[in-house]
Amino acid sequence: MFGEFIRRQGSVLDRTDAPRDGVVRVVRRGRGPLQVVHERAIVHETPTLKARVLARGLRLVAKPVLVLLPFTDRTLSFVQRLDELSAKRPRSEHVDRDVRRLGGVHVESMTHRYGPPSEMTVLYFHGGGFFSGSIETHRRVCERLALETGGTVISVDYVQLPHGVVADSVDDAIRAYEALAGESDHPGKLVVAGDSAGGYLAMKVAELATRRELPRPAAIIGFSPLLSLDPDRVDKEGIERVSRVNDAYLPLRRIGTVRRRWLPEESAIEGFESPLDAAELIDSPTFLVAVEDEILRPEVEAMAIQLSARGVEVETHLWRGQVHAFPVVVDVLEESREAVRLAARFARLAVGEEVADETPIADQEHVSAEPITGEVVGEDAASPAVVPEAPRPEPRRRWWQFWRRAA
Repeated sequence: MFGEFIRRQGSVLDRTDAPRDGVVRVVRRGRGPLQVVHERAIVHETPTLKARVLARGLRLVAKPVLVLLPFTDRTLSFVQRLDELSAKRPRSEHVDRDVRRLGGVHVESMTHRYGPPSEMTVLYFHGGGFFSGSIETHRRVCERLALETGGTVISVDYVQLPHGVVADSVDDAIRAYEALAGESDHPGKLVVAGDSAGGYLAMKVAELATRRELPRPAAIIGFSPLLSLDPDRVDKEGIERVSRVNDAYLPLRRIGTVRRRWLPEESAIEGFESPLDAAELIDSPTFLVAVEDEILRPEVEAMAIQLSARGVEVETHLWRGQVHAFPVVVDVLEESREAVRLAARFARLAVGEEVADETPIADQEHVSAEPITGEVVGEDAASPAVVPEAPRPEPRRRWWQFWRRAA
């Protein structure tokens, strides 16, 4: 099955092989080629107007607030109360739900009535820096994943600050996965996914599944995943930045404060503290998304390089002009829906299920075959990268039409 998965991935993501001579293959767009480090990274160069407006708005409003906001228990409780307002947002009338406990952890499962046939189950961990985010805030991206994969998506309500630290979040995540593996009729079709801090938990589950000799995930999906607990460190496993940090809303200066709450002296995380150090224990096909100038991009590319060097199937997408974890806002951005669609396609191939035929990226007219010299860092850095552009049709409900029922 794994050989067939690689063959079918190649039929869609096939590119002309190039010698490792420091050349980057990109599309001539935007403010110059997006420089890449990971070999075979797929580059999305041109953001939509809506994406640019969202990024600018967050830089002007959200980022200054996060810089100044005191990181206290009272602040965390206030943020979590704001998250609860998300429960009032529209829900898809086409999704069947089941609220229950999995390994003692509160979860909500979602199955879309109009998705393709699938036996897959996706265990999804929401992001939010281990202090915000919830099933409610991430319900729409889970509903979209359920539609695109055809499988059941289970969103996990793991413990967060101030009620628990990262070690407790990891414990909840692996308990939910272990219980799911034990009850599933198809343990070989379990996929773990998450954004930001949830991406950290997805990778930790893959690591701990190996350590505990549990069924390994059929695939891992990470949207801007946090892969170390020191994301402010300049270099990651020899991979340095090829673009300056201009994260839309994550303030670099606050990470030290947050880390002290993540890792109090009395806590101990099972296995490695950082998934980036656990690459040798991760063998599942992995789908990664990162943004050109976000804080977490270097560790995403570093993980992709480490896994690829071991022969693990990795598909990495780098996007320009987006915000951290942008796939979550599927009701707002065309790029978000495209990222989720690509992730779902990868997952279906990984579990051995059929996908619609598509034109190989290298054969699409908008992809340039002309080499463009760019800055490449590290010995493994020669990176042929291209830009897929296959936007999905706009949904019936426009992003500004809040009064209409969710699709």
